[in-house]
Amino acid sequence: MESERRALLAIKSDMYDPGDRFSSWTGKDCCGWRGVACDNTTGHVTKLDLRYPYTYDMWDVFYDGERTGVSKVNPSLQELKHLKYLDLSMNNFSDAPVPKMIASLVHLEYLNLSNAMFHGLIPPQLGNLSDLHYLDLQASDYDLLRVDDLDWLSRIPSLKYLDMSYVNLSKATNWFHVINSIPTLEVLHLYYANLPYVPSPLPPFNLTAIATFELSGNSDIASAMLRWLSSATSLEYLGLSGCGSPTIESVQIALGALSNLKGLDLSDNSLKGEILELLNNVSSRGLKQLDLRWNYLSGDMPQTLHSLRDLEYLDLSWNSNVSVRMPTLLGNFTRLRYLSLRENNLIGGEILPIVGDFVQLEHLDLSVTGITGEIPSSIGNLTNLEYLDLSYNNLSGQIPTTMNGLCNLTTLILSHNNMGGELTNLFDGLSTCSHGASLSTLRLNGNNLSGIIPSSMGKLSQLYYLDLSSNSLVGNITEAHFSNLTSLSELTIASNSLNVMLPNDWRPPFSAETIDMSFCHIGAKFPDWIQTQQRLQRLFLSGFGISGDLPVWFLDFSKGLRELNLSSNHLMGPLPSAPQFMLDLSNNSFIGPIPLDFAKATSLFLLSLSHNDINGSLPPFFCHIKYFGVLDLSNNHLIGEVPDCHNSFPTHLLSLHLNSNNLSGKIPLFLKHCDQLITLDLGENKLFDKIPTWIGRNHSSLKVLRMRSNLLYGVIPENIVNLTSLQVLDLSSNNLFGSLPTSLGNFTAMVEVQNDTWSLLKEKYSYIESILITTKGLMFDYTTILWLVTYIDLSNNHLFGEIPKELTKLLGLHFLNLSNNHLTGRILENIGNMK
Repeated sequence: MESERRALLAIKSDMYDPGDRFSSWTGKDCCGWRGVACDNTTGHVTKLDLRYPYTYDMWDVFYDGERTGVSKVNPSLQELKHLKYLDLSMNNFSDAPVPKMIASLVHLEYLNLSNAMFHGLIPPQLGNLSDLHYLDLQASDYDLLRVDDLDWLSRIPSLKYLDMSYVNLSKATNWFHVINSIPTLEVLHLYYANLPYVPSPLPPFNLTAIATFELSGNSDIASAMLRWLSSATSLEYLGLSGCGSPTIESVQIALGALSNLKGLDLSDNSLKGEILELLNNVSSRGLKQLDLRWNYLSGDMPQTLHSLRDLEYLDLSWNSNVSVRMPTLLGNFTRLRYLSLRENNLIGGEILPIVGDFVQLEHLDLSVTGITGEIPSSIGNLTNLEYLDLSYNNLSGQIPTTMNGLCNLTTLILSHNNMGGELTNLFDGLSTCSHGASLSTLRLNGNNLSGIIPSSMGKLSQLYYLDLSSNSLVGNITEAHFSNLTSLSELTIASNSLNVMLPNDWRPPFSAETIDMSFCHIGAKFPDWIQTQQRLQRLFLSGFGISGDLPVWFLDFSKGLRELNLSSNHLMGPLPSAPQFMLDLSNNSFIGPIPLDFAKATSLFLLSLSHNDINGSLPPFFCHIKYFGVLDLSNNHLIGEVPDCHNSFPTHLLSLHLNSNNLSGKIPLFLKHCDQLITLDLGENKLFDKIPTWIGRNHSSLKVLRMRSNLLYGVIPENIVNLTSLQVLDLSSNNLFGSLPTSLGNFTAMVEVQNDTWSLLKEKYSYIESILITTKGLMFDYTTILWLVTYIDLSNNHLFGEIPKELTKLLGLHFLNLSNNHLTGRILENIGNMK
């Protein structure tokens, strides 16, 4: 039909095409075009499939806003009046409303608008599409699409498939009764739909054909609805992940009636009780998929559970009170393809040779389970294995040579164990797989691996993530190591004794997002080949041995990065612009003032410029960055007052180091609003102020308060003892006077060992906290065991009076210095208890 051909070309003109998406849309016969089909008798277009055909990561859309190019729905779509099939999914319609004109295509049987970045109210006119069998309206982000009244859905009587995941149904109070009125439904997905509570009594169960029912992510699924679901005798898959905190009793009632169940997801529900009680109520003898992760189940995994012998997928991860007896468990489930016991208590210690008997296993995750011993050579029997994670355990020995025959392996994670040996056999073996190695993720970091990295690594052409950091690897890294790594996105070889011998004119075959070669050796010149990495987001070359000024090309290149760490080198010259998220240039020789354009890095969460030669005043660039987590400008030559941030404050600041500068004026008032502070170090400056009383009121999380060697005067405020989390207090070498607060014993964190709160900085910001402790004229820099340090230094002031007896309650105190004051009276007898 010529009119329909013209309509198709008009539709094409508004669709984003980054490649050859519409290359076949030429000539007169539109029925042969890609994505188009016609009725053989009438010639009318009956099918139009415009699903975006290129892969991209929806998580990038959710978290980073990175989308495909913008498309529009051309009005000519309504000219295709005979359409039975329409798919617009995975496109970017840039928050446009769902077109009402689709409702005029009354012959539609299939409509897919999922993940297409539509926005707003789903038009109730879609109820005119009474012939629909398949309707997919899944939103591409939370709260993009909404429905206030679902009554229109009841006008589609033959619907078999419905997906409204991520659609906001919070105002659609009739959702339950409307859904229940469509007995033809076979598949229903309401994942994270914000479903409103349904009061009892519930109507009789009417979904007699339902096979798949997905209700995960809706917190108002009450026990009454679980009892209602027990009538779904045709149900084969039930998704109830993240549905609040249903009682284990109500779950048992449903499980006891669903005799045809093949898949069950009860993860992330805070379920409490004995796992045996729960599983004994599963009436289905054909259950193949069981997901119980992220709960509080307890007890022994049953030794004999014959009723679940058909299990192919079993996930018990993150149930730390469940004790799993490996021989018995695996002995029951011989058909397992997927097994995850992450973060559980494995009884039996070793990984056990019998694991090699389960030749059907495709996914095995035994990470963080405390297993010991060596990986058995029988692991090589698992020729179907695609995913293996044994990280964060106590495994020793070498990587078995039999593992190099696992040619289907796509993910291998052995991080953070005590494994030694060399990598030659593994890489040489995997690189000779007949159909080419499938390995895409390889993480062997945090072990004791030694020897060289063989050049056969360069033959693992599917490798995407590579992390060999923190081992004892030696030798040279050359072009041969990357010869065929065209897919490489993450390259991490940091903290080894490797010589990176890559020529500056090298053009890597990959375009990486992350490169970390910290504490390897390269020589003095900054690697020019980095500028070929146009997708680079994270660059870490700390302790790399490079010196001199940064290359001119890098000053512009670095603006496109998200994270940059060039610390502990010999770099000099002016500072580059800050990337969006993280910048660490500490321990170099950068000079000059802090650039004013740092204020453009509105998402900056970590900035460390310590131990440089930066001078000038401190600009207020950090004031408006709400989520600033770490700011370290210590050991420079900054002068003047610290900006006061009058209207906007970095309220999420966790760690602030301005020590060892020449800053003057008062203690900045903006700190009053930083109530999440863990570390505050303003020492070795010229601050002239009283210690403000708001420090004792507003900073319950503060662990380090260091203001030594300033010009502080006045008394130590009595309410400073409200800092019950404080472990380090250094107010030495000031002009403080008055008596010591009488309730120093309130520093409860100095009584017994506390949790390592600073690990949050390492996990969240890749930042290792460091504090200088002075004792008997010597300075010690504490980092890894900082959480064990307890310290009070009030020396070199004008304090007078007696030492309060409450001080002796601090039985966990390691350092106490009250010297060079005017204290009088007796030395407390109970000081002998402070062992």
